[in-house]
Amino acid sequence: MKKIFIIISLTINTSLLLAQINLTIEGTTVINTEPESWLGVKIERSVPTKFIYRNNSITSVNTFGYLLQAGDEGVNSQNNNLDGQIITGNKFTWEGTDMTSITHGVFTGYNKTAILTYNYLHKVPMGLLRKSNGMTDATGGVAYNIVISPNVGIVVKGINGVRIYNNTLYSERTSLQTWRPLVHIYENTDIVPAGSATGTKVYNNIFYTKYQIYNITIDTACLQGFECDYNIYYCESGTPVFNIGGDSKTFVQWQALGYDKHSVVVNPNFINTTDLVPAARLDFGMNLGTEWETGLSVTAIWIVGVSPATTNQNGIWQVGARVYEKDSLNSVCFNYVAPFKFVK
Repeated sequence: MKKIFIIISLTINTSLLLAQINLTIEGTTVINTEPESWLGVKIERSVPTKFIYRNNSITSVNTFGYLLQAGDEGVNSQNNNLDGQIITGNKFTWEGTDMTSITHGVFTGYNKTAILTYNYLHKVPMGLLRKSNGMTDATGGVAYNIVISPNVGIVVKGINGVRIYNNTLYSERTSLQTWRPLVHIYENTDIVPAGSATGTKVYNNIFYTKYQIYNITIDTACLQGFECDYNIYYCESGTPVFNIGGDSKTFVQWQALGYDKHSVVVNPNFINTTDLVPAARLDFGMNLGTEWETGLSVTAIWIVGVSPATTNQNGIWQVGARVYEKDSLNSVCFNYVAPFKFVK
């Protein structure tokens, strides 16, 4: 029997503003125990909607479907009705057992300029997904998220101009458990002509793999305008690896192609593999300006209805989702107090 538990701590409000609906969902807890297919928290999008999904929790075990369905899989009359949506400060947890699952975590297909920030994803098979038939993001981005042991962490499928900034991606999966990378950029070949995925920008992220799975896989057709630099890579089992058009590349080979010229291979020395807080500042990043200067605090936790704590970048731009305060500028090692356990 399918069981879905929903706890709402704050009100869900909608109001008509001219031709646009304002929809904010905040402070909800959803637990789905159906192990087969589940449509997830499905967002109504029949009319243009200013949508915010903030400080919620979704836990599920479904092998197929979604956790948060805030977009479309194909061309239809609902496309672009959630343009500019904001999905921030949420916790998404998958407790299924099928390692081949393609359950979509945060799905925002066929909507432009989505803002996905400060989210925590734990073992969600397909984490943060941007998809379209060749639309272009002029603004928005996927930034300051923590993604742990996905099948694929961030997907860019048939959408141009996606920004992937200051995320922390960590995987304990082996190549036998996933053929997908932490970041996957590819055309949408479900349609004719294929939807392009050019101009992706990947800056200031941490890529940590326990085994040699791909950090980034990108189609050859998607290389136009692709930028990737000032990231940190680390693999416990050897050199970090990448894939371009089906060809495997080591970090040295990847750099020889012009990517990640300023990036480094260094152990971020996480305090633990749950919070993913580096033991010290990681001053290796590129300044992305005021729009992207606010990151997650090293003490941020995820409590339903409460925004995780944030800290502004200071000094040299720090890499990854967590940002140390200014008073740690000259430190090599820092005193760290582990946050309380995450609240489901």
